[in-house]
Amino acid sequence: MTTADRLLADLADGLRRRIAERRRAEQGLAAFAFREGPDGAGDTDERVPAEPDWRYFMSRTLAAAGEPGTLELLERISSGDETVATLTARRPAGVDGGLATADRIAGLGAAGLAGRDLETGRVRLTVLGAAVLAFAVEWELRAGEPETVAGRAKR
Repeated sequence: MTTADRLLADLADGLRRRIAERRRAEQGLAAFAFREGPDGAGDTDERVPAEPDWRYFMSRTLAAAGEPGTLELLERISSGDETVATLTARRPAGVDGGLATADRIAGLGAAGLAGRDLETGRVRLTVLGAAVLAFAVEWELRAGEPETVAGRAKR
């Protein structure tokens, strides 16, 4: 398997995991019995759609990863040693203030790229976040490689 094939497989696996995670959360919410009045009036029986909107999740992931400073933040998170406090103390490029960094971390969580342990405050990459970071690094490496016109014609 080529590097490109492995990266695409990792991205697809991460996206599938993210969608499965969201589906479980939505099913939990749909199963939650909310009773507005004493007789249960206002109960709803909304069903979770069977098929996810892949384009929504893919777009959300790419939009979150494409924000300035996000790749730097993902790289720092990849060590596994960073907490919200250490990340807000040393802000990524283009982000003013610790609150903006905390907001960016929350955005990465909402996009499925990072997660935070509520007890320790440690921020970690998800499978999808690691795949997106690997993709960005590989893309950057390949973009920096000179390629001849003849090399492109062979593809």
